[in-house]
Amino acid sequence: MADIFLLEDDRILSRGISIALEKDEHTVTAVYGYLEAMKRYQDQKYDLFLLDINLPDGSGLEFCRRIRESSEAPVLFLTANDTEEDMLSGFSAGCDDYISKPFPLEVLRKKVLAVLKRTGGGNSRIRYRDLEIDTDKCTVLVKGREVHLTATEYRMLCYLMENKGRVVTKAMILEQLWDVDGNFVDDNTVRVNIKRLRQKLNDEKQEYIVTVFGMGYTFGE
Repeated sequence: MADIFLLEDDRILSRGISIALEKDEHTVTAVYGYLEAMKRYQDQKYDLFLLDINLPDGSGLEFCRRIRESSEAPVLFLTANDTEEDMLSGFSAGCDDYISKPFPLEVLRKKVLAVLKRTGGGNSRIRYRDLEIDTDKCTVLVKGREVHLTATEYRMLCYLMENKGRVVTKAMILEQLWDVDGNFVDDNTVRVNIKRLRQKLNDEKQEYIVTVFGMGYTFGE
């Protein structure tokens, strides 16, 4: 998973790229112009930037230069400007690679995965909506504020987030977090820990941890 910043003024193409990348559990922040990009860029750190060069109100080259003032995250240009001179200008601005339009979305997906694997980006953070886990630091943030969890609560949250969209049963959680036979825990162990975890995440409306009655729990939509 990675936090990806997408600057593309073609809204249809932008939406297609976002959908393709979200298949790999990436979070995509999509903007459509230079000025909007400058405002949104300050919000958080990103693992990868996908930038169009020709924008209605500026240049992706200039935005890349601004990125390089504070970030070493990889930058890929999505552009029809694939002449040697254009490519040299892009590399001089600080980009890592090009992908020429038009391109198959599946090719872009594979290229993004390859770049993230090579650079190590996107490996340490798991994010969903306003909830973020930094697995390197073992910290949990909700709306940018740190939430202090016990070791068991932290491992339970990680397990649920890693299985987002799947139903996990109480037996699966017990096996994953405690002894495979459920030793040293009673029938209420999972329920009690889920309740405490929801309280700490302010998740009374079950926006994150959702009860699937008669089965177990799932994370997210």
